[in-house]
Amino acid sequence: MKIAVTCENMEINGLVPKTFKDSEYLMIIDADKNQIFKIYGKQDPDNMVFAQKVLDHDCEALICGPLEKEPFELLAGAGVTRYNGSGHKVQTAYDKMNRYQLDWIADYIGGPGAFGHSHTGACECGEEEN
Repeated sequence: MKIAVTCENMEINGLVPKTFKDSEYLMIIDADKNQIFKIYGKQDPDNMVFAQKVLDHDCEALICGPLEKEPFELLAGAGVTRYNGSGHKVQTAYDKMNRYQLDWIADYIGGPGAFGHSHTGACECGEEEN
């Protein structure tokens, strides 16, 4: 099984950036061997190449910061689970994911929310109105 993690540098103790778009590097981790398999540097401003690399390596999950619409839809459409590891060191975020302690990224930045959820009318979800 492979897990992708975005990072500010090429180090396992580097931080997962604030957003997917801010990511300078993408690490592919071989979870079965518990080691970094491959590292890619930023190749485009929106990191669509990173999103495609996640698919190319058949990663089951991506640990990153919130995503913009286009990469989110590509990854979600392929069934890649997205976890918010923003602000954590790569190793810490990876460990938290394995212990089910990272929040799931349910929608893209500015999107309607999980399953088209939006705040129109009476809502009891606990989120603030936009």
